[in-house]
Amino acid sequence: MLYASETVEKLMNSQNIIIYGARIVAKEVAECLMREPYNLKIKCFMVSGMEGNPSNLLGLPVITVEHGKNKYREALILVAALERYQKEILDTLKQNGFHNVLPLGFESDIWSELRGNFVESLFAKNGKKYMTLENDMCAADRHAETVHIYQVKCHADKPISQDLAQYPWETLIQAGAALTGISVCDIKDNSGENISRKNKEYCELTALYWIWKNDKSDYTGICHYRRHFALDLDLIERLKHSDVDVVVTIPILNFPNVRSMYANDHIESDWDTMLEALKALQPEYYQTALQLQKGVYYYAYNMFIARREIFDSYCGWLFPILQYIEDRCGKKEDAYQNRYIGFLAERLLSVYFMHHSSEWKIVHARKNFYS
Repeated sequence: MLYASETVEKLMNSQNIIIYGARIVAKEVAECLMREPYNLKIKCFMVSGMEGNPSNLLGLPVITVEHGKNKYREALILVAALERYQKEILDTLKQNGFHNVLPLGFESDIWSELRGNFVESLFAKNGKKYMTLENDMCAADRHAETVHIYQVKCHADKPISQDLAQYPWETLIQAGAALTGISVCDIKDNSGENISRKNKEYCELTALYWIWKNDKSDYTGICHYRRHFALDLDLIERLKHSDVDVVVTIPILNFPNVRSMYANDHIESDWDTMLEALKALQPEYYQTALQLQKGVYYYAYNMFIARREIFDSYCGWLFPILQYIEDRCGKKEDAYQNRYIGFLAERLLSVYFMHHSSEWKIVHARKNFYS
């Protein structure tokens, strides 16, 4: 296994494993760990109270903390819940005598790496090699002068406590700058050729569009103010002289499949409009999109790094598709669902790079998340 060896060893050596939670994150953690390469036996799911929770999930019982604190106090508890609930849950478990606890928030680096091992196994089953930036970047007769990785910020970002000085290679860019008079950094997506005013629908993609139209570095990519590629200066220097074409993050898992999870979280008819757009504008990618929607993973966050010609070709492919979708779906009343262009673009990024996976060297990088 490629990632999180100490955590994997702890999981494999645990006699009793209980997953705290009975919602989507808990279900996906269980689905992942009960399959190859882990094949772990999960004892049960645990919640603070049964109101609003199922009594059974994936064929396993759902019990309360009160029920489990005498019987399973020595078990390994995997806290599979969104980050905003983690502290409260950890406090509850500690108060009830549970001390063998592993937080697995949806965004956590450990959960990301556990997913990476699962996807590596999935690739192997399909006769493909799962490549990583650290292990599969080979020297090549290339010389890239510039690697620009943009960190996308917004005036509405939540404050974070961590010091981001450890990412000196990132260039800050403000997304949605046309919608506010607040300045958060020097480079803004409302200068030059831009679509800054579409930020409420397009999210970080207004910054991506600006980069496409206004930056011409040899390797280009984007990350977020809270999500960063786990790189260092040595890896970036090696990237300049490597055979790597594209860097993506460790995929997100969706069970039972990508489409059903999109329908659960968003507006399903928008997905059909995306398929319609591909059929109309890029029909050779349509079958790849159907494969993606039946599969169990996709590349999230619209985060990637690519050689210039690939970066340009992707953006030239993506934005007409998004315009087609926007023209037909319009604006949503709900502010979260109105970000649908950004959500669909994550899946389109997956379609594009999966479609070209046999011709380009696409490697995976870990990410760091800051709450």
